Amino acid sequence: MSHAATQPRTFPRSSTDTGHTGVILKAAESCFSGAGYAGASMREIAELAGVSKSLLHYHFQSKEHLFVEVQIRAYERLAARVTSAVSAIASGPERGLAAFDALCASLRETNDMAVQAELWAAAMSNDKLRVHVTRLREFFRDLLVRSITRILGPEAARLPLGAEGAADLVWATLSGISVAEAFGDPPERIERCVQALRVLVGVSLSPRENEPPAEVGDALREA
Repeated sequence: MSHAATQPRTFPRSSTDTGHTGVILKAAESCFSGAGYAGASMREIAELAGVSKSLLHYHFQSKEHLFVEVQIRAYERLAARVTSAVSAIASGPERGLAAFDALCASLRETNDMAVQAELWAAAMSNDKLRVHVTRLREFFRDLLVRSITRILGPEAARLPLGAEGAADLVWATLSGISVAEAFGDPPERIERCVQALRVLVGVSLSPRENEPPAEVGDALREA
């Protein structure tokens, strides 16, 4: 099989997909949500979607591919919810903190972070899954950068690390929290971590009378 044949037919698919792909993705999301990545099967997904297994594999090469596409749709919805939640707030700093709170609230309403930990652990010993997970992580990181830039507007330029650095910090912290939750760390310890990140977000966005020297800002951006 050629290298090209092993790649997803599209990545990512649009969250507005209709027809068979939309039905399959909706069924897959239901199955993965209920049984997790390991517990869901392509046969069950095909049955719930009302399509043949061959048609399922025509649109999605593997369970790994399908799972990642489902996660991308979830991330897109999450970004839309957060953006909508802060749309009425005019101030950049206030919008930033409100967006952070909305992001954390949305993640806590679902088991998404626990599923992510399961996914990453499985990818360590599954090369096919690892390829898809790497793409998924890059997609979410880029989505964070775009969302931060859109939500903060001109205020994004004042971030010590820029929008990309801020996205990397949030992404790394959320990844660590997902692992901590998967291992059953005490809730109060996880909450302290979330609040510490919130403080950093607030400090980064707060107006400062004395800006750091330009070389300090440059060093932070290059770190």
